[in-house]
Amino acid sequence: MRRFLALIVVAAVLAASADASAQGRPQPRSLDPDAGISVILLGTGIPIPNPRRATACTAVIAGDRVFLVDTGRNCIVPLDQAGIRDLNGIFYTHYHSDHFIGLGEILLNFGVDGVDHSIPVHGPPGAVEVVEGIVATYRLDLEYRIGHHGEKFSEAVMNPEVSEHEPGVVFDEGGLTVTMFPVCHEPIEPAVGYRFEYRDQVVVVSGDTRVCPDYAAGAEGADLLVSEVENAAMFNAAIALSRASGNTRQLEMIEEGMEYHAESLALARMAQEAGVKKLALTHLFPSIPPTDAAEAQFIQGMSDYYDGPIIVGRDGMDVAP
Repeated sequence: MRRFLALIVVAAVLAASADASAQGRPQPRSLDPDAGISVILLGTGIPIPNPRRATACTAVIAGDRVFLVDTGRNCIVPLDQAGIRDLNGIFYTHYHSDHFIGLGEILLNFGVDGVDHSIPVHGPPGAVEVVEGIVATYRLDLEYRIGHHGEKFSEAVMNPEVSEHEPGVVFDEGGLTVTMFPVCHEPIEPAVGYRFEYRDQVVVVSGDTRVCPDYAAGAEGADLLVSEVENAAMFNAAIALSRASGNTRQLEMIEEGMEYHAESLALARMAQEAGVKKLALTHLFPSIPPTDAAEAQFIQGMSDYYDGPIIVGRDGMDVAP
């Protein structure tokens, strides 16, 4: 009887494993230390809920090292689907919550997977306050997990090593140089972008910004620019409806939101003038469905000003320079 029960338990475990596999959780991604630099667009949406788009999160892969720029809401899902089970660092662009709120769930799931070290976090001033706040919300959860699992769940993974920086070189190790540069997201300050240089290629991630000289300087000559973008024309109907209905609050919210994002045609002109070789769009404002028709409408007119490839990002998309 005991042997029979043991066989039932084994069968149940195997069935559960098969079910997890059927649900689509991939194996950890194999990373080549001799590879160049590339990105995975993990969160291409904005705070307005869109079930097909997590909020701001971009993975930058340099050889066998993986870094995130921002950790938006629900980006743990595309991160996991990309097979990324550990990180070499996180870089924050600014402290709108849709750019950092997913940190706790990333760390928690890494802890479940067995990551047992603290992950370095870099950002402009404010990073310590934000990360300490998130860590504090997980204090009881961490106590419960360690009390239940003991050393199998790491306390270190839930306590990142945080460094605050001013614009300039913020990381320089193993042939990878990361430079923080200011962008224009007023009245939000500080707000920055990052320039990753590795093996003679440059990848730039914008953060949130309107088109401005500081942004153009940071993007100069990039092999790949991962940029936030706003399509102003798509808001015309909403603006007209708000104005006609006398909904001044909604009208002002839309207009204020449009003030500090990179308008698509202005972005195309900037990319051309800055010598950007490839443009990948993320943080799509408005948050369109990931369909060919919607994306074609979103970038309408951009190729009139920019000669290079334009990629409209979708969550989980791999992009190489």
